[in-house]
Amino acid sequence: MDAGVGGYADTRTEWKVRMAVQIGIIIVLVVVGVALYRFGARLARRAFEGEAESVREEVEAPDEPGEPVGPVGPDGLVVLFADRFVDRAPAGKVVSPRARCYAPLTEDELDPQHWAHQILYAVLVDLHENGCIELRVTDRAATFMPPYAQKTWELQLCQVGPMPESPISDVLAVGFGLLRRRARGEDEEGGRGWVSLDALVEQALKTIRQEMTFWERSGVLGDIRRYVESALIAQGYLIEPGSPTWLDRVRSKRPSPHEDGVRRLEPNAQELVGRLTEFRRTHGGNLLPEGPATEALRQADQGLLAPAEDAPDIPLDEVLRISIYETLMAIRQLEPSGDAGV
Repeated sequence: MDAGVGGYADTRTEWKVRMAVQIGIIIVLVVVGVALYRFGARLARRAFEGEAESVREEVEAPDEPGEPVGPVGPDGLVVLFADRFVDRAPAGKVVSPRARCYAPLTEDELDPQHWAHQILYAVLVDLHENGCIELRVTDRAATFMPPYAQKTWELQLCQVGPMPESPISDVLAVGFGLLRRRARGEDEEGGRGWVSLDALVEQALKTIRQEMTFWERSGVLGDIRRYVESALIAQGYLIEPGSPTWLDRVRSKRPSPHEDGVRRLEPNAQELVGRLTEFRRTHGGNLLPEGPATEALRQADQGLLAPAEDAPDIPLDEVLRISIYETLMAIRQLEPSGDAGV
């Protein structure tokens, strides 16, 4: 019995020692863990304070923007003075934050669809008026696809002269060249290279997106505008927003205008307003409904989309505006965006 009791006592003593050692190890691990956590927290706080200080210094003492250089074409003027060319954003319409857009000078929220439309419209009017392109309307079968399911004609373009330098004019010139090569530069008109507006814009859009990063892309409506903005940033008329952190690079941030440089372009913008007004007066028939431009184009009369054989020719201004709207909406319908087709 004494030996058994002694063995039991030794076992209990050994168990107590083991428990004490294990508890001691746990306490040491907890203390070390707390120390490491506090050390890591201090490092993170110092890093955050250092980054915040660098951002604060950048905000407090930004680099002085240089003087803008180079001419600005109609596409650039429509971007810089967008408040004069583009309708305000429709009230009550849900727009994703990434798609929202604002006039550089007034900060008014604008209709992104009408903005892209006006950039193309101003460039094509300018090219037509300066003898760089010719336009014609040809018959086609109805596609039964939105936005104009029953439309029985299409606008075609042909480059007949050198294209002036501007962001959208440049990519249209590239589009003309690629489409001509694809068709071997010949057609029934003796090699003049007539192409449909939708094919030309699609090809130009491919060129635009080759020069954009994934984070810069936001669909056809935004990509056209952003491409022109990038050129204006390179010239100095727009000032690129700072990107001090990785998160800021991911977020969509708006450039700000070089106000003195932009204001010097005031006569150019006023002249463009007059030229577009004169083009509409000369080549238009006021055949679209009254109201915001995008809504008026959406509600275009069936007589414009599928005219009778003996109907008079559709005025060129209506042809151009309807064709641009159809092209943008057809491309947008195929894009994987949450609001495509709305």
